[in-house]
Amino acid sequence: MSVRLRFAPSPTGELHIGSVRTILYNDLFALQRAGTLILRIEDTDQERLVAGAIDSIYDGLHWLGITWNEGPREGGPHAPYIQSERLPLYQEHAAELIAKGAAYFCFCSKERLAEVRRQQEARHELTRYDRHCRNIPPAEAAARAKTESHVVRLKVPDEGTLAIDDLVHGRIEWQASTIEDQVLLKSDGFPTYHLAVVVDDHAMSISHIMRGEEWLASVPKHLLIYRAFGWPVPPMAHVPAVLGADGKKLSKRHGSTAVAEFKREGYLPEALLNYLALVGWSPGTEDEIFSTDDLVRIWKIEQVQSAGGKWDKDRLDYFNGVWIRKLSVDELVRRLEPFVPSGWDRAMLRKVAPLIQERMKTLREAEEQIAFLFVDELVYDAALLVPNKMDRAATIEALARTTVILRFAEPFTAAALKPAFEALAADLD
Repeated sequence: MSVRLRFAPSPTGELHIGSVRTILYNDLFALQRAGTLILRIEDTDQERLVAGAIDSIYDGLHWLGITWNEGPREGGPHAPYIQSERLPLYQEHAAELIAKGAAYFCFCSKERLAEVRRQQEARHELTRYDRHCRNIPPAEAAARAKTESHVVRLKVPDEGTLAIDDLVHGRIEWQASTIEDQVLLKSDGFPTYHLAVVVDDHAMSISHIMRGEEWLASVPKHLLIYRAFGWPVPPMAHVPAVLGADGKKLSKRHGSTAVAEFKREGYLPEALLNYLALVGWSPGTEDEIFSTDDLVRIWKIEQVQSAGGKWDKDRLDYFNGVWIRKLSVDELVRRLEPFVPSGWDRAMLRKVAPLIQERMKTLREAEEQIAFLFVDELVYDAALLVPNKMDRAATIEALARTTVILRFAEPFTAAALKPAFEALAADLD
């Protein structure tokens, strides 16, 4: 069997850190098995679409170095890869379920549905559709559907157990009696997420479904749709959420969450992927610095934890510093380009970059740390140069002797300067 996985974001905003962790795990799983990775855009919820979101997804993934085989701009045997361009396919499948007696037309107005819900809440009952249209004779329903606004609902059985053996969470079961007759096709002809995702995963021959655990609650609905079509259900893995320090799902209230923000702040894609891989997964060793190639070699879905992993910005800073120090001087200078003024002398930048490489946490810190080397005159408060235990005259003497050391040091290296400054410090004590 060919291994085929998909990453299917909704274009409702910028690419989020949690989404990146999910696609990284999909990518690693596919690469380990010489499989195919697909990018599919799930835009059935038209009201939540954000202009430019697809560009953000592409830009973020390209910056991270994540690649895929099929997608909206890459094409492939199952194009198009944007759900809003696949409407006839979903409508045909909804019609198929109606013809099989597995789905039905529902003509209930929003007002009626709201009243049903209100009455159920008043009786402290489970709120769900009351199947008012379920037993309309098929011929009558088909005739009404030609002129009346309607949706298509799935006929959910009254009893039975639905179950999966999740690759992360293990065995999970649901009772069919707790699931309402869900909407498959909306009145505007657009599918709901549940119909579209099942139809697309089957049509695109997806062999394994790996997504965030927030979709676990939707699994029984999907299982019922698979059953209605008579299709096999692919193995599923629902990876835990990335959590903030407060244990809640990572969001903007915890700070930066969009990939573009981390790029602007001077984080390396290698560091971001390295750290993200470890949020919810453990290699079982004390090693923690891994390239993507390393991760392809050692990552295992069986080691992904069922509990959410906490996001720690300080840990990310540590990983970023490690990866900055792994860069060659030429590569460091290249990566610094967007973070330093264009007028700075690049030959000079190449000389001084190694001096700050050991203490940088992000590339954005570079300008502040070395800006004084690229100006003709420094503006500063002279009083700040006088330490608490020295007076003005002693400070001037110390600075004068420091100038001599810096001017005549040969070679001008840290190793050569250190003993000279240690001797000066001892003499000044």
